[in-house]
Amino acid sequence: MITHRIPDCVGEMPARRYIRRAWPLLAEREVRQAFARRDVKRNGARIAPEDTVRGGDELAVYINASFPLDVLFDDGRLLAVCKPQGLPVDVDREGVGADTLLERLRAYNPNARLLHRLDAQTGGVLLAALDEETYARGLTAFRERQLRKRYRAVALGPFENQTGELKDYIAKDAKRATVRVLRHPGEGAKPIVTRYRVLESLGRGFSLVELEPVTGRTHQLRAHMAFYGHPLLGDDKYGNRESKAARLHLWCRCVEPLAGALGQYEGRRFTAPEPDWGKEFGHSPDRL
Repeated sequence: MITHRIPDCVGEMPARRYIRRAWPLLAEREVRQAFARRDVKRNGARIAPEDTVRGGDELAVYINASFPLDVLFDDGRLLAVCKPQGLPVDVDREGVGADTLLERLRAYNPNARLLHRLDAQTGGVLLAALDEETYARGLTAFRERQLRKRYRAVALGPFENQTGELKDYIAKDAKRATVRVLRHPGEGAKPIVTRYRVLESLGRGFSLVELEPVTGRTHQLRAHMAFYGHPLLGDDKYGNRESKAARLHLWCRCVEPLAGALGQYEGRRFTAPEPDWGKEFGHSPDRL
């Protein structure tokens, strides 16, 4: 059973909508069945999916659920985990988020503090600090680009060149929660650099690619690839009709501290292989 007090800042909304947002990885079928069994309660009273909930309400959902943390490395100072796709790092702008990566980290170790973030729909390696010294050094390392991050993605092709480095500018659109890529600097725009390498053709016009964000801007990889005509499969923000899919095909495969970064962790590689996307195209690509 899941028990949960809705944060006071959360506005009124239908119960089903709140549950889907608060626990995004719960299976839709299980949530639907819980309501059908009358196994969802608000302040002790059974409710239907359309009944509203708000901040301060106590929810009880009679579903067998677990919220595991996939730990890749833990030496008591630095923690590397594999974030599942679809799980947000923290609560959203309205304060909704009972199951987030940060909550799972805190359940595992109350001292855990994030060193960087991944978009909700992006999975893969994420680092957290477990003490103050590692936290301070980690933030400096990310700020000064002393960590190399490499992603795997499925992108629409074909590519004219099998490797390349893309240099442009990016500007945020706060109202739409998106970004725009620009050829030339503009007001509020920041420089971006993305390196790419085509690993394998998957068929149907898509390729498995390795991406490296030399700069680490919001939505950089998704927007930058789409700008050059290679939207990522499943990207509902920057993609097109050909790139539609149930899930974003973007994965942080490796984080590697470079020279001078994080002391004893220099040169260590934290890796989490991406899902076997090749099955969707009728084969399994080699894991390079």
